[in-house]
Amino acid sequence: MKRWIALCLLVLLSARSLAQVQPVVEVTITPQQVRVGEPLELQVTVLVPTWFAQPPNYPDFELANAITQRPPDSSFPTSRAIDGETWSGIVRSFRIYPLQAGQYRIDDAELGVSYANPGSAPTRLQVALPEIRFSAVVPPGAESLTPYLAGNALRLSLEVGGDTGSLQPGDAVTLVYRAELEGLPAIFLPPLAPKLDYAGASVYADRPTTADGPPATRSEKLTLVFEAGGAFSVPPVTLSYWNTDTDRVEQATADGVTLQVSGAAPVQDDAADTRVNALRWPLLGAVAAAFLLAWACWRSWQQSLRPRWQAYRQRHLNSEAHAFKVLQQRLRAQDRAAAYRALLAWSAHLTPTMDSREFAQRYGDEALSRALDSWRIALFSRGEEAPVGSALGKKLQTARQRYLKARRKPAAHALPPLNP
Repeated sequence: MKRWIALCLLVLLSARSLAQVQPVVEVTITPQQVRVGEPLELQVTVLVPTWFAQPPNYPDFELANAITQRPPDSSFPTSRAIDGETWSGIVRSFRIYPLQAGQYRIDDAELGVSYANPGSAPTRLQVALPEIRFSAVVPPGAESLTPYLAGNALRLSLEVGGDTGSLQPGDAVTLVYRAELEGLPAIFLPPLAPKLDYAGASVYADRPTTADGPPATRSEKLTLVFEAGGAFSVPPVTLSYWNTDTDRVEQATADGVTLQVSGAAPVQDDAADTRVNALRWPLLGAVAAAFLLAWACWRSWQQSLRPRWQAYRQRHLNSEAHAFKVLQQRLRAQDRAAAYRALLAWSAHLTPTMDSREFAQRYGDEALSRALDSWRIALFSRGEEAPVGSALGKKLQTARQRYLKARRKPAAHALPPLNP
């Protein structure tokens, strides 16, 4: 019997000790610095003394100006001997692509861990991750790339669809632009199709399609509907990119094409062109006059009105009304030290000169006086919280209204008797 009791106590003590054991969490990032657009690997290893009651809850590791992805087969089990015991573990990898040059940091990230605790409920903990830092740079020689594009290889193509041998007004052709990029996600690929505007043809664009691959691809489709005859030239498209294998700027080009459409060319409206030319000079004159008027107003503002405005604004900033407005803002922000400084600044504008205690006695009530006294005591004794907030602001607002009303009353002058 004693052996069973001892065994039960041992199990209970072991369960309690397991409940107090902290999981081991390790974070590695490789490499610490990459070129913009190149991936780095963030690997998180979690080890527990028994086994996982449920999968760890990882943060998303989302960052501004970066893309975070989970590669295929990003998790796998592991184990490690710690203090003579075998601990179970899981390793998960994340792939981060910086989009801009700069320093990156992940702070205050937490990992949710739940592991079995034999003889008791599973232990659930939130484990803080260590600070994660890395950086991204633009390689020398690639600073002029706009947008910055990098990869092992870039291919551009233009596919023309339709019977281009015997085009007539009313026919249509399709232009499909396609880019293939090795080494980066499709989000790095910029728009491909040029802006086309023809007299005698309408252009309709489909929504672009992208896929991360490999290779990453972007496709854009334009449909040209011809309304008149003539030659319609589609310009070539060229993209510059940083080749990460050769470490230099290279170019990929999709050749242009000229489409011949039989039939009459679009009619030019010569009368409309004449009307436009007739209106051009008066319009330019009106624009010039408006510019001169704006320049004259600006000069007048600089020489005369601006000093007056600055003087008016300075008077406003030095006024009692502005000081009281600042006081109310500090009270609403619950910043007791800043609010007390604002109270002193506002009190200095009162006429006749008086401090806040005298102001409360003259124009406030007993509740306002007690609130201000409690505020001072709490502020300087570092005891209980000072009663700042909208309630105190309302009491001060009511007392200020009485103060302003008293200021507006004309002074009573003694008059001599009518019949001395």
